[in-house]
Amino acid sequence: MALWRILRDAANQYPKGIAVTSGGRDYTYAELDDLVERVATGLRFQGLGPTDRLLTVLGNTIEHLALILGCFRAGVVAVPMAAGLISTQIRYALRTSGARGIAAARGTLANVFSDSDLLRPDITISVGDPNPARWMIPWEVIEAGPGDSPEQPDPKLDHLGLILFTSGTTSRPKAVTHTQNRMARRSAAFAHEVGLTAADVAFVVHPIGRPLTLLGQILGTFKAGGRVVLHDGGASGFWRAYATGVPKTFVITLPWMASSVLEDPAAETVDHSRLRLWMAGGDAVPPELQVRFKSITGRPIVEMCGMTEAGFYALNPTVGSVRIGSMGRPMRGVEVRIIDPEGTDVPRGSIGEILLRSPDLMAGYWNDTAATFNVIREGWLYTGDLARMDCEGFLWFAGRTRDLINRGGRKVAPPMVEEALAKHPAVKRAVVVGAPAPVGQVPFAFLALQPGAACPCNSSLRDWLADKLDPPEVPDDFLVIDEWPLTYQGKVDRARLGWIAANGGIPV
Repeated sequence: MALWRILRDAANQYPKGIAVTSGGRDYTYAELDDLVERVATGLRFQGLGPTDRLLTVLGNTIEHLALILGCFRAGVVAVPMAAGLISTQIRYALRTSGARGIAAARGTLANVFSDSDLLRPDITISVGDPNPARWMIPWEVIEAGPGDSPEQPDPKLDHLGLILFTSGTTSRPKAVTHTQNRMARRSAAFAHEVGLTAADVAFVVHPIGRPLTLLGQILGTFKAGGRVVLHDGGASGFWRAYATGVPKTFVITLPWMASSVLEDPAAETVDHSRLRLWMAGGDAVPPELQVRFKSITGRPIVEMCGMTEAGFYALNPTVGSVRIGSMGRPMRGVEVRIIDPEGTDVPRGSIGEILLRSPDLMAGYWNDTAATFNVIREGWLYTGDLARMDCEGFLWFAGRTRDLINRGGRKVAPPMVEEALAKHPAVKRAVVVGAPAPVGQVPFAFLALQPGAACPCNSSLRDWLADKLDPPEVPDDFLVIDEWPLTYQGKVDRARLGWIAANGGIPV
């Protein structure tokens, strides 16, 4: 099935059902399908054809969703990015993807391009201002859909549909390509495994261009005939939007956002009785967050795991017992191996690198054959993530190969140290990175303290860890941090913390 067919099939089955709520307005499936058809026609009328790329730099709005889905319908490759990126990030994405068009707010376009900028794409679409600069095409022109509807993409062919950028925490972001048919199968599998139905209302708070949001929450909900509520404020105004209108049943957040919104007193005053499923992925969910979340909502956070190159590949059961701290079991259709550095499968319970095999992996890195060949070998994707698999098939994250700290030949896994530090009564969260030493590295711990907690001295923290870790695992230094640096994907920026550790703990 082509990805664009998910909405069309839902519109045929539930034409009067509410598909999306955005900006205080409801759109039925029939209305959304008509809007997407007009946008697809408008994009083709402007000269964007199959395999051309359109970069979108917008928030969680109906216009952004219609542009992404319109690209799928027209055979154009969508390159979605979140609003708020700086000019250098946008120009890097344009240059790397070779996009022929960009859609963004007028202010964003004006900040990125000058009137005579040679990098400016052929097609610049201004969203949110009906009177843009002379070189910008108003959104209203695209939305009107002039011209004839484009031919439907051949479902027998697996068309390129999406380019996504990795977080770039350890190197320059890579452009990951995905095809329509592979993404459609992935979305259908996710909807089936989490049991989405027409009664579900998905509350979408993370950027809609990310695979977890677009393929899981949005298109997964469309597949079931449910409703999607777009929230464009992130953590700001979260509970007000959550409690307004139709009760929400299905939420996905990164752990940092779940932690942030739970600190708002409103978390304990809103009604959670209709909440069926709250999932978290992209980073580990600290046990303290799990406990606090369940005490407030009465439900656990269901952890899952995925990556830009593979999509979601493991999740906990959505009913029954949740394994707190586990990434869950591999999803149907995904094969998982755990190997040692020599490439040999390790026994159950032993830590090694995760390898994935699935017919729905990425097609590769855009214009980067060498990088593609480096991570996909003989059909297996080398994730760089470390984990162990228990006797029941649950995966337990143990760090990333690139994050391992080499202390005099001894490999130190940061998650083990972080877990021990998080048990200290004054510590809310810990992140451990490697700092340079005369020989190799030493662990350096960044700490967020519990509200009102006094800052423990380094010696007391080392004493606390003495009977919990082996001596090489105990950090040499500790630094209290008020706010975690984040990548644009919302993950803790370990590369940034590593730079701070390397410079004696002095943030800049």
